[in-house]
Amino acid sequence: MKKSLYLLILSIISLSLTAQDSQVYVPFRIGDKFGVSDENGKMIIPANYDEISVGYNNDFTVRKENKASYILNNKIIIKDGDYTYFDNQEDFVIGVLVKNSKDFMYSNGSSDYLSENLYNKSGEPLLGKSYNNIIVIDGRKNEKPALTGTALLLLYSTQNRYSLHLFDKKQKKIIKTFFENSYEVDTNYDKFPQSFSIIYQDLNRSEKNLTLNFNNGKIESEKREPIKVVKDYYSDRSLSSPTYSMPPPAMEGIKMPPAGKPSIPENALEKIGYADSFYRYIEPDRSEKLTITYKDATFDYGYLKKENGKIGYFLVRDNKWLVPPKYDEIFSADGHAIYESGFVVRTGDNYQFFVASNKNLEFITSEFKDFPLFFRRDYGRKGFHLFKLYDKDKNFIGYANKDGKIYYKK
Repeated sequence: MKKSLYLLILSIISLSLTAQDSQVYVPFRIGDKFGVSDENGKMIIPANYDEISVGYNNDFTVRKENKASYILNNKIIIKDGDYTYFDNQEDFVIGVLVKNSKDFMYSNGSSDYLSENLYNKSGEPLLGKSYNNIIVIDGRKNEKPALTGTALLLLYSTQNRYSLHLFDKKQKKIIKTFFENSYEVDTNYDKFPQSFSIIYQDLNRSEKNLTLNFNNGKIESEKREPIKVVKDYYSDRSLSSPTYSMPPPAMEGIKMPPAGKPSIPENALEKIGYADSFYRYIEPDRSEKLTITYKDATFDYGYLKKENGKIGYFLVRDNKWLVPPKYDEIFSADGHAIYESGFVVRTGDNYQFFVASNKNLEFITSEFKDFPLFFRRDYGRKGFHLFKLYDKDKNFIGYANKDGKIYYKK
């Protein structure tokens, strides 16, 4: 089982859809230091940190002098650890150290280059040792949890072996082990949270299927079968990493151009700029920069079009404007926080972010003097959207909300 960076990021992104807290805490920058404030800009955690990474549940990883701390809501619960980032999984926090960032990236996010430790939400260390990978089976639940009071932990050891355990949250210890020392596993969440299945190897390297059924927050029953009994059920399923979440639906945004140069509609722009930023996930020494890449436009779905000297985005099949033709410049900016079409629009020296859903305007931000990129949808509360801002030299400045509140002071 290899835990890819792509799957990890997708699973992290999926949490934004369930953020429901009424109080919102945001990253606030003062000069070149970061802290945490409420949504109105009142400081909660002083701006004493060199870097800040923003989670999805009012949680933050902050760094100072190469030490990482974890902030949950308005409190530092893990202080000055040797971690690259922290992963919030419901009742647990996982401190993750990337031991070699270059090898980790080249391996497509292999867990062999990670060292992870488990904590509870009070910041107390659990398990007593580190693992290459810690997976809380119920760690990112979107509905009623399968278990209450206990948790299933799938652990990948430094000896490249897998084990499955039942952990008691109150006693803070493992109370049952289902298997150990399996070379490979294959998880099945198809009937979760009613049941959970996993293929593993026993001590004789024979493959078995373990199924756990849940009821009223407890394990109601468990069943083990030789893999040959359920072989057809798992037809063509390779032993691989668990499915954390499905990728987001394909964006009906600007598609890649087909082979050959298409005919160009009247008043259409032949190039379009794609705005993005370097994502400082595991390489904190690199400065975050805005990037704009110009590519040949494609005209099968939609395209930038001029009318009366202004630019809009025109939908071909619907024969209507998605973005009205009233802007001086438009950039495509489909990003981490949106699943539909996103555009940065410029009028004079001011920028706004335009979000279209179901081929209609969802919302447009207040005007900014700096270039905005969508960062978090429904951050902390439904309808509260967080943006990053970049200056004229494309350097990251700080954060803002969609209504124009900027969380930055010089």
